[in-house]
Amino acid sequence: MDYQKFELKKINSTSDEYELIIYIADHLSEFAEEFGSIPKDKKDIVEIAKSIIKERYPAIKVKVAKVIIGGIAVTTIPLMGEITSAKAASPSNYSVQSNSIYYSTKNNDTLWNLSQKYNTTVDNIKRANKLSSDVLQVNQQLIIPKSFHTVNTGDYLTVLAKNYNTTVDGIRQANNLTSDNTRLGQTLIIPMIFGEQTTVQSNEPATPTPPSTANHYTVLAGDSLSVIARNLGVTINDLKKENNLTSDVIRVGQVLAIPSSATHAPTPSPTQPATPTTSNYTVVAGDSLSVIARNFGITIDDLKRANSLISDAIRVGQVLAIPSNATHAPAPSPTQPVTPTTSNYTVVAGDSLSVIARNFGITIDDLKRANSLTSDAIRVGQVLAIPSNATHAPTPSPVQPTTTNYTVVAGDYLWSVAQRFGTSVSDLKSINNLTSDVLQIGQTLQIPSTASESSKTVTEERKTFTYYVKSGDTLSLLSKQFSVTVDSILSANLLRSDILQIGQALSIPDGLNAPSQASAKTITYTTHTVVAGDNIWDLSVKYRIPQLELLRANNLSTNNTLSIGQKLTIPVHHIPVKEVVSSNHGEYLDWWTEAQYIFTIGKKAKVTDLITGKSFYIQRTIGANHADSETVSASDTNIAKSIWGGFSWNTRAVILEIDGRKLAASMSFMPHEREYIANNGITGHFDVYFANSTRHADGKPDPLHQAQVERAAGLTR
Repeated sequence: MDYQKFELKKINSTSDEYELIIYIADHLSEFAEEFGSIPKDKKDIVEIAKSIIKERYPAIKVKVAKVIIGGIAVTTIPLMGEITSAKAASPSNYSVQSNSIYYSTKNNDTLWNLSQKYNTTVDNIKRANKLSSDVLQVNQQLIIPKSFHTVNTGDYLTVLAKNYNTTVDGIRQANNLTSDNTRLGQTLIIPMIFGEQTTVQSNEPATPTPPSTANHYTVLAGDSLSVIARNLGVTINDLKKENNLTSDVIRVGQVLAIPSSATHAPTPSPTQPATPTTSNYTVVAGDSLSVIARNFGITIDDLKRANSLISDAIRVGQVLAIPSNATHAPAPSPTQPVTPTTSNYTVVAGDSLSVIARNFGITIDDLKRANSLTSDAIRVGQVLAIPSNATHAPTPSPVQPTTTNYTVVAGDYLWSVAQRFGTSVSDLKSINNLTSDVLQIGQTLQIPSTASESSKTVTEERKTFTYYVKSGDTLSLLSKQFSVTVDSILSANLLRSDILQIGQALSIPDGLNAPSQASAKTITYTTHTVVAGDNIWDLSVKYRIPQLELLRANNLSTNNTLSIGQKLTIPVHHIPVKEVVSSNHGEYLDWWTEAQYIFTIGKKAKVTDLITGKSFYIQRTIGANHADSETVSASDTNIAKSIWGGFSWNTRAVILEIDGRKLAASMSFMPHEREYIANNGITGHFDVYFANSTRHADGKPDPLHQAQVERAAGLTR
């Protein structure tokens, strides 16, 4: 893992304890975080913290390490006294960095050393500072460039600052800009941020702080119980018991009590080399590092060190060295046929092989061998032979009531609920005494028992499908929703952490309850042959997909150049039409997986205000988290101003008509920042939101816009 900078910050004014804030490098392209990509960890963050503290702050009590990516805090790791220096230190000063674009040269600094230290080139440093020679003076102020960026469509300073993990002021200062205005084709120096030096006085030796039984942890964006439990060296059940949790759902800002059994933050790599391994293991389908480590009674770090792995990715057939401290190997599959079965079991709604195997105290493989099954798919009413080594029968299912209840969520309408449960709209309206098709989020519907059983029967089929992450999703929740393990999702997607991004495509291996989105939306691929003048941005606009998606599809980054004749893979998204509540409402489409592929950059749309019925025309000109748009003409601007009463941040429910489709959306009418359409009566662009769109500033959904989108879809009044 690369880090751009770090700083030491006092936890509070009355304590002599500090937190180490580590800023992780973000080398991705425009709107990278907004499209759901965060650089993956390549080295244990505790090791980074340990190295920094040992070198820079040996006598400071550092309690936690906080990780910042793209200006957003993604996790906080309690260090629990693991790496606080135990040596006494004489009174001394310790540098703490604050924002500045200048590096002050020291004795023995050379351009070559600096270029190696900061991962740049001598020529780049000379170019950024207009140096004519390689000679440096002590205390000379240098700009160390992260990159030289050529301004493209959509590159305003706030976006560049976030993408390069720097500041707007830093870019302005490095380029002698007097405003935030830039021009297409302009080359900007993107500076690293260094510090005007402030000092922290330390007069006492630092001593190790023992783990506290009363410690607490505040949940941050990207956290899940599995992540926190792993970081603290406890189990998920320990955390849930300590905090009286009845589910795995946690929220950002929630304070969790740390169990007394917590022994450490993520185990740092030992300073001594690992003991030579004494056995090998060959990776099979379904394996992941966490699965193999658990089977051998060792840690993932043990495995990675023994095999010099820099990531958690492994492949089928790969031979892994197993450290000698492993306590046992995975139980090998028996070579002898299974003992004849002595009982049978009839499959009921809600069963799966994993559920039945767990209830009988046997393995899924035992069940499959006993019944000659070649897949995990079973059906209601199927009779299964239970091996004689089963310890008990499952608890009989209670008698089902004549009806079941269903709580309406965003995106539901009568037709979709009827389809989900295999019933009809008229039956739903009759049993719930409904006089219209309008549903309210949170409303409880009664579902006929025959419909419920029908639905359960259909969803018992296991299959591998693609799921697109929505706001609030965690790996733990998805594993329960689709009856798969967290490890299987991690392995199938080669994930190195539990952090998910809205809109991220996940492969769910052999899961139950595939959502309608998995079968409704399809992606095909076409090929583009690069010709003279092609660039990634223009091609992404031409093919109506995000720039980052085009890069990912071809394993490229913004640093790559295209070659004439090069073949590019182009994803083509096919978004089916959804039924609307009424002719006055629009389709409720998710921004990340649906709407952004219909209202693409350069596309024009007719906007109709839901309340006044007034209409005008707009064009999407940029935007990644939502659709940044502009009015097409001055007359369109005047109509919009008559609706909003001038320029306003107020959100309104609107319907966008695009290529014959009506989409539910929310719009504010306050022009800001860059503009692309001239002589239309406004300076800048305004915001158009769809379901689950997020803000540029913090990447979070805007509740005011979300409410108006639901209103435009007829889901709320």
